Amino acid sequence: MIKFFRKIRQNLLNEGKTSKYFKYAFGEIILVVIGILIALWINNLNLANQQNKERKTLITNLKQELNENLNQFKERTKRLADVNKNLIEVLNFSANSNTNKPIDSLISYVTTALTFETAVLNNSRLSNAKSSGKFSLLSDDITTSFVDYETSIANYLRFNDHTTSFFDEDWSKMTIRLYSLERIHNMFYPEMHLDAHPEFVLDDEALIRYLKEPQTYEQLHKFYTKYMVEQAWLEELKHRIKSTIKTIEKEQQ
Repeated sequence: MIKFFRKIRQNLLNEGKTSKYFKYAFGEIILVVIGILIALWINNLNLANQQNKERKTLITNLKQELNENLNQFKERTKRLADVNKNLIEVLNFSANSNTNKPIDSLISYVTTALTFETAVLNNSRLSNAKSSGKFSLLSDDITTSFVDYETSIANYLRFNDHTTSFFDEDWSKMTIRLYSLERIHNMFYPEMHLDAHPEFVLDDEALIRYLKEPQTYEQLHKFYTKYMVEQAWLEELKHRIKSTIKTIEKEQQ
């Protein structure tokens, strides 16, 4: 094609048709410019299509992650409520209320409360989106919603960190006193037996006296309050996640 245009220009020069040559050359430049603009337009179109595909994939992945966390927090809220209902039984017993629960059940309730695992947050897809720069593909409404979501998550994690450190001493004493450590031990070292120190081996009467001590009631009430407050944090998180999902779905329509 280039040789063809060059031959036309050469023929016009040889024939002395200078004005036609310049007109032709100018037209050729216009064609080249138009060709470049078309190429740029196609390239931008392809880039926009590629970014749109990446954006849709990103939104789908983030929405899935949000739903996973939402389901996890729903389940955790339910389990926290169950743990606290059982703790209420123990607290009422400690406060000298009658109960038809055997001492073994009450100890089991306390053990479950003391060994209740922390929440595990799934944020790998959100972290990858931010580190890869793909987070910028999202709209302002979605990014703002995620900022609010991350703020709620950060506050919740700080609450967990603070209460965990605050309860360390109480937790350590009670796990030994009520043999709760045995449950954790059996999870990690089931093949090895862990003996309880004779000083801390209590019969049923001694366990009952220990549960009825004011200090025991106070320590158990701390855990009850912690789990109750955590439920409130989780309700806020669930609301924030639902709001973010709603913002995403609004743009998907």
